[in-house]
Amino acid sequence: MENRRVQMTKRLLKEALLELLDEKPLEKISVTDVCRRADVNRSTFYAHYMDTTALLHEMEQEVFSELPGADFLPVDVHDQRFFDALESFFTYVRKNERLFRILLVRRESGTFHRTLLHTVMERFQPAGTTIQDRYRYIYCVDGAIGLIKAWIIDGFPLTTHEFAAFTLHTVTDGMKQAEGGPVHPL
Repeated sequence: MENRRVQMTKRLLKEALLELLDEKPLEKISVTDVCRRADVNRSTFYAHYMDTTALLHEMEQEVFSELPGADFLPVDVHDQRFFDALESFFTYVRKNERLFRILLVRRESGTFHRTLLHTVMERFQPAGTTIQDRYRYIYCVDGAIGLIKAWIIDGFPLTTHEFAAFTLHTVTDGMKQAEGGPVHPL
């Protein structure tokens, strides 16, 4: 476990990198830039990270480890627990709006998007054994991530509850349509 000083230093470095990522791409951000913004010495930075990419990687891993998910499997999208887990997930996104806006919406790299897709699939994977079930699920999760991006860009015009209901409705209708079933209007 890290002591408070180390935790504070790392938090300052992460906040500095996030601010800089809001201004320019990672490739144009030097360790010196981060240290200057965080008011931390370069030697202190190197005591914790090899480079800015390692710092960003730790930030992303923290996001993925803290993401709420379904504590039950197999997932049934019609189960109230699934809706509650989805709403909790979107509440986390909204609470960390700046982080998601920068890492998911603004950055040119698709790494965060792909890892988010993989993480969500692990946490919310429904029961289904066919390759078609898996492909449908990838399609739905990737579509939900697209909805999250739009929700962030639009400034969260729907509450997390409304957004969870809309997303669930959209995804379940998409699954029904993919399976050849009837789609219900909103």
